[in-house]
Formats: sequence, C-alpha cells, structure tokens
Amino acid sequence: MKSGAFFPRLAKALAAGLFALWGAAASGQEREGWRLTFSDEFDKDFLDLRKWAPRDPWGAEKNGELQAYIPKAYELADGVLRIRADRARAFYDDKVRDYTSGILITSGKFSQRFGRFEIRCRVPKGRGLWPAFWMLPEPPSWPPEIDVMEILGREPDRVYLTHHWPDPKNPGEKAISDAGEWRGPDFSADFHTFAVEWEAAEIRWYVDDVERRRSRKNIPRVPMFLLVNLALGGDWAKAPDASTPFPAYFDIDWVRVWEKTGP
Repeated sequence: MKSGAFFPRLAKALAAGLFALWGAAASGQEREGWRLTFSDEFDKDFLDLRKWAPRDPWGAEKNGELQAYIPKAYELADGVLRIRADRARAFYDDKVRDYTSGILITSGKFSQRFGRFEIRCRVPKGRGLWPAFWMLPEPPSWPPEIDVMEILGREPDRVYLTHHWPDPKNPGEKAISDAGEWRGPDFSADFHTFAVEWEAAEIRWYVDDVERRRSRKNIPRVPMFLLVNLALGGDWAKAPDASTPFPAYFDIDWVRVWEKTGP
C-alpha cells in the first residue's frame, strides 16, 4: 500500500466509527454504566430471524387463551414491528380457534442473566386484548418468569409489573407471584418505554424511565430469553366482544438489552 493512501482510509474509518457511536448515542442505545448486548430497531422490511423466532415455545394453550399463534401474524413498516391479532380461524393445539395472533421469542438465539431489558411500544385498546413483554428461563421452562409489562386492552392506562417463582409444594406446575401495577396515561394513544433492571437481589420496573416498582422477593438467577406477544381472552383478559376492534395491533418500536459494565 502506498503511504499516501493510508491516511485517507484511516480518516474514513475513524469518521465511520465516530458516526456509529454518535448514532447509537442519539438513538438512546448508549447508557452510562451499561453495555448494549441485544437490540432490534425493526428498521428493515423483514423480521431478523437471527434474533427472533415467530413461534410459541410450547405450541399449547395457556391460561384459557383463545388465539392460535401463527408464524405470519406480524408486519414491519416505517421502523415499527406490528403484531397483528384478527378474527380468523386456525388450527392450534388440537382445536380450531376463532382468533389468530403472533408471538416472537429469542430462545436459542439470545438469553441473559441480569441486566436492563426495555421495550418501546404502543398497545392495542379493546376488551380481550393482552399485550406483553416478558422473560422465561433458557432453555424454556416455567416458572420463574419476569413480566416487564402486561396491559389489558380494556384498561389501557394500567400496566402490570410482576414476577413469579416456583411454588415449593409443586415447583413444576404452580407459581407464587409478586404482583404490582401502575396507572398512568392511555398507553394505547402513543408509544411508551417499559423496562426492568434485574440484579441478583432486586428487580426494578420503569415506565418512561421513571421507577414505578421494585421487588426483592425470590429473584431469579438463571439466564432468560425474551418474549413479545399479543394474547386474546383467557381467564384474566376475558373474551373479546363486539366492541373489540380487529385487526388489532401491538406496535413495537424497538427492543433493547444491556448489561452492567461496573460493579
């Protein structure tokens, strides 16, 4: 290589590196004291299958829910992932269902023990709709479980902030819960951020970067993978009714995970 060609290339490489750092900081991916370990900004027109699998890890009905999870129940446009729930018949877990919806997981692709786990999203409004961002142990098992956010479409101004651990009397089948909630704005009207900071002795929940809850009870200490889904009906959310709009969309701007770089 001629010596004169080295410096322009070096300058270009340095400029590219500085631009990348500036872009990360401007987008909010950089957090002091944290290192970004996972990020999907959904800025492509296709789902990144290196990061996500569009499937239920069990392929079975849970909580009396009504949906069939199908692989193509999502759209990507303008930097937003849209999980779509609809009135449509599909076969799922040995039964024909009247609703379809979507779930994305990172099992087998990404998991982490401890850190900050965050989503920026807008939830759908309507009875029977149940969007959530949560975590389960890798490989898939239950409990424990950390729910970064759950919202019922019939009350879109209330977010549930919960974690679960095994019931000592029946560890593989039942769980004990430490549940909390926070009432804020109508989370279906605009995008908001929801996060947990999970440490060995404590979990803290944040809404729009403001701490809203913390727990020190039976904190899990195993790596966990991510789940984003839009469920319908069930024992808690109840069935959709004539007022429920379809198709309904759970809009996700981004999902990010960090780990602490300090003590």
